[in-house]
Amino acid sequence: MQVVEQLCIGKRGKVDLCEDGVFANEHFGAVIDGCTSRLSLVPSERSSGLIAKECLLATLSTMDPEVTMVQAFHALNASILSWYQMQGLEDTAFTNPAKRCSAYIAIVSRYHRQVWVLGDCQALVDSVLTTRHKAIDTLMEDVRTLLVEHALMQGKTADYLLANPQEIQGKLDDLMQLQPTFQNSDNPSHFAYAVLDGFFSDYEQVQIVVLPDTSTEVVLASDGYPHLFPTLAQTEDALEHQLTHDPLMISTCRATKPLIAGNLSFDDRSFLRIIV
Repeated sequence: MQVVEQLCIGKRGKVDLCEDGVFANEHFGAVIDGCTSRLSLVPSERSSGLIAKECLLATLSTMDPEVTMVQAFHALNASILSWYQMQGLEDTAFTNPAKRCSAYIAIVSRYHRQVWVLGDCQALVDSVLTTRHKAIDTLMEDVRTLLVEHALMQGKTADYLLANPQEIQGKLDDLMQLQPTFQNSDNPSHFAYAVLDGFFSDYEQVQIVVLPDTSTEVVLASDGYPHLFPTLAQTEDALEHQLTHDPLMISTCRATKPLIAGNLSFDDRSFLRIIV
């Protein structure tokens, strides 16, 4: 396993606030995208997404090189559940998904020569992109685009909306509060989605990419990159173009939040390019 390039940077430019993570050793390579929870599980300077990221990084560092996908995701999920249990918060987390410590992940296993992708983390192998965008995220992005375009038609400027993000986000919040209901839900729904949060069980939601037997280059990234390319420079250039030409995030890439004034990007981002 050879690391060619890697980067992990928070949208605010502060390492201690970044919910993304990158991991690489001789057996595994991974990017982690911790999710920003709507409610806090415990009063803490660390966000729920940051706690989830730390749990997954610690598990990866001790994981058996020969674990299967199911074994790996069971262990990763169990690490978050164990954190709840140590804090005496398992019942609270179970009953209120909005408070859970949650994360997505993309992993390369050298032993199995496979890439395992959960959620909207991304993997690029031989120019083929593997990711899964949640239906509920698409809905929220469309609704936010409607709100932004309506505000623009009413005379608000893009600069005003960027400087006052709550003008839009406040209206979107009522709908977004419904999202956690669908998190790892057993009830059939178009909007249900799987995530590592201590209560994950739907292993069929993990996408598997089988790598060739020969040396192969793999790129992993979080969804902080709207467009993924084979190199870090190309991917960063595409992000810069996005932020420059569509900082409201409603046109060439829709998101549930814009480039907030003073931030480096619209989201935390992580990138790992390795040869397996």
